[in-house]
Amino acid sequence: MKQRSRWIIDGINSINRVPIVKKMVTGYLFLVVLPLLFFGVIMYNHLYNNILNTYTSGKQSLVNQAGTSFNVDLAQVNSIYSLFQYDPIVVDYLRGQYLTPSDQVYNYLKYIRPMFQFAHLGNPSIQSIKLYKKNLDILPVSGEIENLDSLHLSNKDSKKLNKLKNEQGMWIAKKHKNAKTPPYLFYYQKVYDETYSNEIAVLEVTFNQHIFNNLLKTVKGYKNVNVLIKAKNGDVLYRDKSFPLNTRQLTNRENVIDKSHDNYWIDNKKRLLINTLTMKTSNLEIFVVSPVNEVFKNIQEKTFVFGLLFLGLLGLLSVIYYATASVLTQRILGLARHMRHVDENQLTPYEGDKGKDEIGLLTESYNSLIYRIDELMNKVHRAELLKKEADYLVLQAQVNPHFLYNTLESIRMLAEMNEDEEVVEATYTLSKLLRYSLSVEGNSTTLEEELENIKDYLSIQQLRMGDKLNFQINKPVAITNFRCPRFILQPLVENCINHGLARIRKKGFITIDIKETDLHTMVKISDNGPGITEERLAVINGVLNNTLEKTNLRTQSSGLGLYNVSERIKAFFGADSGLEVKSRLNDGTSLILKIQK
Repeated sequence: MKQRSRWIIDGINSINRVPIVKKMVTGYLFLVVLPLLFFGVIMYNHLYNNILNTYTSGKQSLVNQAGTSFNVDLAQVNSIYSLFQYDPIVVDYLRGQYLTPSDQVYNYLKYIRPMFQFAHLGNPSIQSIKLYKKNLDILPVSGEIENLDSLHLSNKDSKKLNKLKNEQGMWIAKKHKNAKTPPYLFYYQKVYDETYSNEIAVLEVTFNQHIFNNLLKTVKGYKNVNVLIKAKNGDVLYRDKSFPLNTRQLTNRENVIDKSHDNYWIDNKKRLLINTLTMKTSNLEIFVVSPVNEVFKNIQEKTFVFGLLFLGLLGLLSVIYYATASVLTQRILGLARHMRHVDENQLTPYEGDKGKDEIGLLTESYNSLIYRIDELMNKVHRAELLKKEADYLVLQAQVNPHFLYNTLESIRMLAEMNEDEEVVEATYTLSKLLRYSLSVEGNSTTLEEELENIKDYLSIQQLRMGDKLNFQINKPVAITNFRCPRFILQPLVENCINHGLARIRKKGFITIDIKETDLHTMVKISDNGPGITEERLAVINGVLNNTLEKTNLRTQSSGLGLYNVSERIKAFFGADSGLEVKSRLNDGTSLILKIQK
């Protein structure tokens, strides 16, 4: 025991006799360098594995993204099928409704050929589109419409095509003669008549091969990456010349490090990363093989150099880093503290120490961003105000110039034929109508004045239409002071005349009924016109209650007048207000304004 204590004392005395410089060097070696090297090796291996896993999953994400983009291009083909299947002219053409060759040529050139051109221009992923028709009496068009017997498919593919149901299609991949070229990809789907009971043609869409080339370019990423494309039945459709594995190795996954992932793995023996992509839509499977050593080659070469530099500059950089970090950190923290207090209600620039380095540039950029955000917020606010004003002015100008012209022409003809008081009354009524239309005394009026304007409007229309137009207005006394937006009834009455009474030969009647409930004022405008089909009525009410896009309401003969009135009512009275249309075919139409009190 005494001997051990003597050894310890002698060891301490020996250390004390060593010069301080050697102590510092020895202490630096044993306390800093050696532990750093030991942990550096451990961290390098850990970092290597992390980078390998990150690269592997990142490569798979890249492959999946490329597959998603490819599937998006494939999905565009469905829109091509809808373009032909749901067009009545195409269906009639393929059914042989156009009997004479001249009718067939005329309808093909005017309606069908532009559809082919539109489909090509709107879908760069499509190389060609063909319709293989069953009706042999229809004139074929080379490259676009051909006879069904010219469709060459294998017996297996023909059976698959025959088994397809309505709205089902199938993809067929065919190997290219040149092994270095991606395979051909075709899409087939049957075209039916309007009853979906008879097949009239088969649609064939050829996928553009440059989309395949883009897919291969994306999944490869860099040199020494090889790709194999295999069909669901096991046929190899494309294989790079230097692809290092056979199909058995791809299936059995020999020498795999980690089998926890189904779509990618690493072959430890050959040091290969294998990523897979299965595309169910086209029944294709893609294998992407990357050499692991190639990925980390540059990292391994530079590791030694970086290690030497690290050892040589460790001490110096520690001191410089500490001094520099102390200065920079204070400036960054000042900017960060200021940014924490900035929101949309307090957009103030940073007034602290800026400097002329990158932090100063960051501060200046931040201040410029604050000024720009404040400017844009003001511009957006002004733009919204201008838009609201423009929308109101557009809605205010509802009186059709053609109506004014026809009215004045009727007055002129009446003046030539009759020298009586009717002309005076007509002129007076028109002047009242124009005075109300051109008035700029605010955005709202009373419902009483709005009804008086409608009465003048209908009186003027009676001059033009004669006995064909009759109207009646039923109103309660309580609406005298009821305020409403200007010009909410005139577009509705005009709609009844143009789309209702103008399409019948019998006498026309327009009735305006106003009723009161506890919560609403109901204004019902009815006509005895031809009515509206159930399909069109569903579209109109869907747009009015905002379940459909308003573009669905526009046709060649009608616009967005009903939608504008409904939106004005909601904006003026609240979301519980609006416009509803009720109609039955050959039984008239009713436009019902529901106004929340």
